[in-house]
Parts: sequence; structure tokens; C-alpha cells
Amino acid sequence: MTKILVLTSIMGAALVGAATAAAPSLTLTSSAPAVDFGKPVTLSGALSTQKSNQAVTLDATACGSTKSTKAATVRTTANGAYTTPVSPQAATSYQASNKNAKSAMVAVSVRPLLQLVKVARNSYTAKATVGLSLKGKAVMFQRYSKLRKRWIQVKRMLLVTETVGPAAKPLVVDSVSFKAKVAKKTRVRLLISAAQAGPCYLSVGSNVLRA
Repeated sequence: MTKILVLTSIMGAALVGAATAAAPSLTLTSSAPAVDFGKPVTLSGALSTQKSNQAVTLDATACGSTKSTKAATVRTTANGAYTTPVSPQAATSYQASNKNAKSAMVAVSVRPLLQLVKVARNSYTAKATVGLSLKGKAVMFQRYSKLRKRWIQVKRMLLVTETVGPAAKPLVVDSVSFKAKVAKKTRVRLLISAAQAGPCYLSVGSNVLRA
């Protein structure tokens, strides 16, 4: 009787092990850990069964939300591989699934589109284009010091004006117009810090102009 019980236990363990080993798995990677707002990043992975024409769903959980939404549904190709482009509106975590198989979460960070526009001599407009509002956040106007070989803060402003785009293409443009005296032909730019851009966006610098 003891031998039968031992044999049964061994066979049961072997069957469980075989079933576990046979359970399909799914991988997911991103072509870049961070992307500029409005630009795509490529998500790709493979199904361990290596079967083609299998449906893979990509779910996205955006910054500030606990609910996931469907970002894309794709079909596997040869060797169970799949790929799809996505354009996150803010920092987003993605997960791929196929039936009971789920991938690990993959996070993609987003840099705001920060733009400095020269309106006239000593007159500028700062613009931040994003998916989630940055109104009330501060941006820094900087000049480049050749002597110190670094950027130096000239002025700190709050983004006070907001324009919201159409629902079909969700975007928000936060801006502020300001004046700042800087020596002619000095290189100038904007910078938004991680503390001001976060938690949904990364720190980023703007285009560089001549004062």
C-alpha cells in the first residue's frame, strides 16, 4: 500500500510539472524606455508556443489611472512573434495577454514637447504640449554661459494659459508669454524639471534660440 501511495504521489507530481512546463508564456519589450510626446514606440514580444495567427491583446494603464484600457490587438506571425506601435499620452505601463498567458508589465515614460517661441526682442512664449495638463507648473527660461560652460536660470514662469485639442486627437497646450532681457545672440532655452513635469512626464529641455 505504501509503495502504491508513493508511486501515485510521484506520478501526480510529474503530471503537475508537465502541465506547468507546457503552460504558454508571453514576453513583452519596448523599443525605448522613454519617448517624446506624440512620437510612437514599438512594443514587441513572442508567444512561447511559437504559433502564428494568435491574438495578443495589449492593455495600457496610464499615469494617474488604476484602470487599464485596450491599446491594441495584434496577431502573431512566424515563431509566435508580434509587434505594434503605440503613442502614449503620458507615462504608461503595458501588458500583453493571450488567453491565460500574461507578460510582465513594461513601463514607457514620456517627455513633454517643450517649445520656446521668440515673438520679438526680449519677448517670448513658452509652450508645453502634452496629453495631461501641466497648467500651473513652472518652466525655467535659461541662457547659456560660455564662461561657465553651463545653462543659467534667467526667469521662472508658471504655465497659465491652456488650450485643449479635439477629442479625436487628445492633447493639451499649456503656455505663458513673458519678457526677459538677455544679451543679443545669446543662446536661450526652456527647461521643465522632473519635480514640475512629474509624475506623468520626464524633465526636458526645449529647442534653443538666439536672443
